[in-house]
Amino acid sequence: MTKQQNILDTALSLFVRNGIQATSTASIAKQANVATGTLFHHFASKQALIITLYSNIKTELGQAMQPQHHHDDIQAQVRHFWQQALQWAQDNPDKLQFMQQIAHDPAFEISLHQELMAVSMGFMIDQVKQAQARQHLAPLPLELVLNFCHSHFLATANLFAERPDFACQPDYQEGAFQILWRGLAPTAP
Repeated sequence: MTKQQNILDTALSLFVRNGIQATSTASIAKQANVATGTLFHHFASKQALIITLYSNIKTELGQAMQPQHHHDDIQAQVRHFWQQALQWAQDNPDKLQFMQQIAHDPAFEISLHQELMAVSMGFMIDQVKQAQARQHLAPLPLELVLNFCHSHFLATANLFAERPDFACQPDYQEGAFQILWRGLAPTAP
């Protein structure tokens, strides 16, 4: 493991345990067994460390969401992505908790979330645009769609993390997907 990865892993652990604001760069460096100067060699600031960690996590989530190339049905494709994302969240509870913290951090603007999503999950943005152009999804502003999907994912993943018995129940799985789908599907004229 590289020093940079060690710092990121340590930061994740401390952020989840103590909160982002309550975790100092000095405590991260100490726990990672590196000098504070080494931390700042890899990350110019605490905010840069947070952004790198969040970007890495979003990239990992994006990599877990692989498209089904044999499906032209947009609802089946969205369902497939949704299920993969929720499985990733169940497999990575600390990363999910960090994503929750970032979502509620007033210093982390929505525009930054969307910029990082464009980098880490550009395929999703492309699919939304294509589906909207074909009138398979509602013609809503992209920023609104992305924010809705992100918020619903975090809310559902958090519920399933707190109540794993719900995650195993098909009516909860299907209900969560239907809320998402009904928010995205085109309305009848």
